[in-house]
Amino acid sequence: MKAGLASIFLVSCGAALDIGSKAWARASLEAYGPPIEFLPLVPLRLTFNTGVSFSLLSSDSDVGRYILIAVTGVIAAVIAVWLYRSRGWQRVGLSLILSGALGNLLDRTARGSVTDFLSLRIGEWEPFVFNLADVWITVGAAILLIASSLQSPDAAAEGPRVR
Repeated sequence: MKAGLASIFLVSCGAALDIGSKAWARASLEAYGPPIEFLPLVPLRLTFNTGVSFSLLSSDSDVGRYILIAVTGVIAAVIAVWLYRSRGWQRVGLSLILSGALGNLLDRTARGSVTDFLSLRIGEWEPFVFNLADVWITVGAAILLIASSLQSPDAAAEGPRVR
């Protein structure tokens, strides 16, 4: 039960940090304005993404928005069930992924788009803008990959344990 409470805490804190940081960005930064220096490779630049990662499946229509909300909701529900059945580092990775999915889902539901404000800069090239939810999802996926590669072949053959 302690692991379940820790997962709920991690999901809640991750989603809250994401939502709070997006609210700060919308209140403090100029939309589509020039980048503001923040970290050496990460300037701040406020944008709004109506699609998914890298603005794929971008849609300005209400129908497109509702489809993205529904698909994201279903994916979040599947991840929540998987999280409930998981253990160890897999649970940590899934908790981070779920917190990011919920942060972006709530933002898209409330505003029609996802607020992005952290830009990656490599020299003069800025390939994409992201948010904390994207960081949680990426770190969570990396943890899942590492945890699965470190898992013993016998444990992998058994599959996930259902409680």
